[in-house]
Amino acid sequence: MAQVCDSILPLFSTLERLDIRDGGLPGPHWQDDMENNQWLELFHPFTALKDLYLDNKFAPLVAPALQEPVGERGTEILSGLQNILAADLQPWGSVRKALGQFAAARGLSGRPVVVFSWDGRS
Repeated sequence: MAQVCDSILPLFSTLERLDIRDGGLPGPHWQDDMENNQWLELFHPFTALKDLYLDNKFAPLVAPALQEPVGERGTEILSGLQNILAADLQPWGSVRKALGQFAAARGLSGRPVVVFSWDGRS
């Protein structure tokens, strides 16, 4: 997927909203096999992205990947991101903690990110 995104980078570099959701269709569970660095590669082309929506299936997979990068690399990933909206985010859950740590690191770098919970239907 990252290679496809790189090949059509001009289209993705201006995208401001990205929804990562389970389509509900039966099929391979490729997302369960993705490692953190693969998620980061996938996000690399989305430099203008402002809003990232994650459903309750993908939020637990993406949150650890966003928490992982540190230093300069951490500010390069989704550099324009302003909001992360995660479906049904639990107040004290590991997903909120990971996204909160990502948001805190981004705030320290001068690129604040706000984490919200949403109902996953809109």
